[in-house]
Amino acid sequence: MAKQEFNDNDIALAWQKLADKISLNSQINKQEIMTAIKMESHSGIAELKRRVKYKLYWSVAFIVLFTTAMLFFMGNIDIVILLGIIVAAYVIGFIPMFLKYRQIEDGIPENGDILQSVRYNTAQIKSVLRLEKTWGMITFTPVILIAILGGSVLDGLTLTECFQDPRILTKGLIAIGVFTPLLIWVSHKMNKYAFGSHLKKLEENIVKMETLK
Repeated sequence: MAKQEFNDNDIALAWQKLADKISLNSQINKQEIMTAIKMESHSGIAELKRRVKYKLYWSVAFIVLFTTAMLFFMGNIDIVILLGIIVAAYVIGFIPMFLKYRQIEDGIPENGDILQSVRYNTAQIKSVLRLEKTWGMITFTPVILIAILGGSVLDGLTLTECFQDPRILTKGLIAIGVFTPLLIWVSHKMNKYAFGSHLKKLEENIVKMETLK
């Protein structure tokens, strides 16, 4: 059998072909990974936006409920005032959340930058949750007090008489001390359950894409 000889040029050419093949395979694998991340992130963003929309639906439902109650109690100005404060609180909380919701994309644009889109939408969704958390921390206390005052007003007292009664005020302070941290804790747990795993997956995908770049 004839002995096959290789010169330096042959070896260099062989290595170059091998390097090109490895590079091509690497690009193919990278593209496959990016496609998988895009699909997963797209569905995650769409699901999170849907869940934010449900939050807004609940806000609208409470606004309608308390507004209807105001009309029902038009003969009792004190109850109307208390319910009006609650309606105003929900409207104030709803507007910025709705504006942020509209900025969330339905998913990743077909020809858009995947990493930029995931970063953007993750930030917008977190912003909505921060707004809700801030709104809750501000409004839970007065809403609990309104509930205590409302019960006394329905029993025949006026708001002025309620604020002059130390027993009612004490009851309100106790209720605030007990229920405010409880409501904050419950809302945190509910958001973690509804949004936590999806947001974590988006954050993991961001890290994966940053590593691939």
